Amino acid sequence: MTQGDIGIRRLEKADYDYVVSVLDRWWGGPSGQRADPMYLYEFGEHALVAESDGQVIGFLLGFVVHALGFIHLVGIDPTHRRRHVGQALYERFTTKCAAAGVQELKAIAAVGNEASVAFHVALGFSAEEVDDYAGPGRARLVFSKRLTE
Repeated sequence: MTQGDIGIRRLEKADYDYVVSVLDRWWGGPSGQRADPMYLYEFGEHALVAESDGQVIGFLLGFVVHALGFIHLVGIDPTHRRRHVGQALYERFTTKCAAAGVQELKAIAAVGNEASVAFHVALGFSAEEVDDYAGPGRARLVFSKRLTE
């Protein structure tokens, strides 16, 4: 599959319902609550889905506040991983953010998530481990990428 085979569009209610129904399976554990409905109803303008042959194969829940674009949650159907779906979602989100005057993108991951580190670094993000980011003793990796200087 190439990026040309992937359609990216705005997330709709039916997409959200589908994502919530499959997220635990896609991520291999309880994660569905992270897909809070505010990413549809309040921040839906920036929420995206990737599809192929009419089937949702990935999603990105993000938002823009001031000059920051934040990627909250991304999921890719396990049968479509390593096929540029995540890259296509990030590229569309980045384009939308740049058009809105966003100066920086950020995303967060758990410490030890080497696949996330490799993915973000390949897309030009820097990675920093921040102690206590999610509370005492809960470090996180913070990825950032400047869009403007």
